[in-house]
Amino acid sequence: MRGHLSCVLLRAVCALLLISPHATIVAWAAEETEEPEAITLPEVTVKDRPIETYRRESRTAVTADVAALPAPSTILDAQYIRQTPYTGTYGDLLRQLPGMNVANYGQCGLGYGVSMRGFTNLEHGRDVAYFIDDIPVNQVSNIQTPNYADLNILIPETVERMEVIRGPFSAQYGDSNLGGSVNVVTKRFDDEGSVSGYGGSYNTNRGVVTYSRPRGEEGSISPFLVFTGYNQDGYRFNQGCKQYNLFGKFTVPTRHGDLSIRTQFYGVDGGSAGYIPRSLVQAGILSPKAAVNNTDGNDADFQNVTLNYVLGEVDQALTFTGFVNHDVQTRFADFGGGQNEAEEDRTTIGFTGRKVWTAPVMAVPAQLMVGTNFRSDSVDALQLPTVLRTPVGPPSLHMNYTEIEAGQYVQAQVKPLPWLKFTGGGRYDYIWYHVNNQLSAPSVPPSDAGVWSPKAGVAVSPVSWLEVYANYGQSFRSLRAIDELLTSPNAKPSKLRSEEVGIQIQLGRFRFLADGWYTKFDREVFQPAPTLPLQNLGHSLREGYDLEGQYVLKQDPQGKASLFVNFTQMRAVLLNEGPMEFVPNVPAYILNVGSDFDVPVCGVETPHRLFGLVYGSYYGRQNLTTDGTLTTSPYSRISGRLGYAHQTSGWSAYLDLIWYPGDRLSEVAVNLGPSVGATPSQIGVNPMAPFQIFLGLTYRFATGGKPAAIFQ
Repeated sequence: MRGHLSCVLLRAVCALLLISPHATIVAWAAEETEEPEAITLPEVTVKDRPIETYRRESRTAVTADVAALPAPSTILDAQYIRQTPYTGTYGDLLRQLPGMNVANYGQCGLGYGVSMRGFTNLEHGRDVAYFIDDIPVNQVSNIQTPNYADLNILIPETVERMEVIRGPFSAQYGDSNLGGSVNVVTKRFDDEGSVSGYGGSYNTNRGVVTYSRPRGEEGSISPFLVFTGYNQDGYRFNQGCKQYNLFGKFTVPTRHGDLSIRTQFYGVDGGSAGYIPRSLVQAGILSPKAAVNNTDGNDADFQNVTLNYVLGEVDQALTFTGFVNHDVQTRFADFGGGQNEAEEDRTTIGFTGRKVWTAPVMAVPAQLMVGTNFRSDSVDALQLPTVLRTPVGPPSLHMNYTEIEAGQYVQAQVKPLPWLKFTGGGRYDYIWYHVNNQLSAPSVPPSDAGVWSPKAGVAVSPVSWLEVYANYGQSFRSLRAIDELLTSPNAKPSKLRSEEVGIQIQLGRFRFLADGWYTKFDREVFQPAPTLPLQNLGHSLREGYDLEGQYVLKQDPQGKASLFVNFTQMRAVLLNEGPMEFVPNVPAYILNVGSDFDVPVCGVETPHRLFGLVYGSYYGRQNLTTDGTLTTSPYSRISGRLGYAHQTSGWSAYLDLIWYPGDRLSEVAVNLGPSVGATPSQIGVNPMAPFQIFLGLTYRFATGGKPAAIFQ
């Protein structure tokens, strides 16, 4: 036994050395493996599960797979997500991706600032279109911010894959698809159950129980159940957070597809430390742990029922999803003018449908995708001043409104030559509002708007190791009923136009991508925090480029390991004349460098495995005012997970760490004053914890058995 443990520890040290470039060269030189002949790396399995993280379709392939779009995309599979350091926030799953800017506001139960392609990190992810199982996550006309996005309902253990597209180049997504889109596909079933938990810094605890059965015979039921509980006291005062999340999906295999019914119940209750003056923290006058108001906080409850049907294979599939969501949010926050309560009760019903046909047309490979989506949001929104969470005055806002969005889209692919593919299409979205303002009469008359969003792309692959692509796309963001529509009834949705060109080279184990993009937006709206004035900054321009490099150290049926680096340089400026020049809260650059691995130790046939992801993120300065007089400092963040799994026994353990080695005041910095002429004392910050560490343990067990049959 002692010798066995020594072997494990020795191999663990060797695996950690894979992170060093020198060790990478040595490890690669010691292997004798054949390089793949084509762009697509071979598909492999670990414990009978496909590993898709490094496998991608060629952009000239005619398929509905997201990776075949002539656009930069990333697909994260369940295995990769299991390797990712996770501290209880969904932003951890996205931080290492190219150009992804994640801001942790430190406020329990609120959507994080997740953005890309030069959009601000302060607006709760409003400029990325998020979906879970074809259900839109962005909440139109939310009281917090237009198209507010909160993915706290997402449980990593339920994710089958995450599809991230940079740029508005997929016709499937409409409203909010400005910087790009994130589509989460949850598992329909699993071949095992699990019990896991972790604990660590600031009294953080999380427990997860899952139960599932493999896909059974036609007409049988395959359940997939997950329950999580989470608690954290937080680094700062009044940052405590408690939440529960219950997820259940029941799938019935049919002859040609699957019918799934999913339901979810989520609740959260916690504090909010708020944004404290940066100047006082830097001067040592105020502790970085201080809170603005010890009675600030948030609570939310969410319930969902979803019906999903998939008929046929991916390139011929007919897909239908119907859903009902109910979401209640209450937020008490003080942004300098006293505490206010913002409460919203929202019910959303809707459906999406999609059909794909793939077949040669006059001997030319082609594909046609057509789809539709519909959603109706009925909302009751209330805002009023409070002290210690007790109302002290009349409401400043009380509205009931309904917003309906209906969209249709078409996307076609044609491959006239083996090395050339054209993609084109677009969508039309119709938006209808009915607003009842309880504080004034008459209410806003019903209004509507229609938006066209054309798309076009081309991909060229003259040789197997080279791809060149270009894209053009338009998209939009709908108006918010509670202020934009209220003050400007004739205003139209904000429109965006984006163009990009890119090149990808893949030679054996090495992949390199370079992509340049240019975007114009016709109505830049900025709001530092809810209850503060909404600022229309006019027309804006974004431009930048992404660089990605990846070297696969190992990928075979026994495991995988790679080194990666990505760099994004971006600029977001206003096109108006005058002192307003910059879009606030956009970093000048983002750099990620790291390694991920899932490899056997002590021999190929061993049940012992090491897995994990270790990376460093480096962020450039952000302008906090439109005149650029106040900025953040560059800062860095180190994230890592190192895990050990014993496959035959089902046990695994891991260690996660988060470290801010330098500046801790720049990830979230908010200008609470005017956009031009603000003073240093008006910059509020959410200081980050200098270091966090977590230990986790998981036991996986086979469920076996034959699922119950419902069709005889």
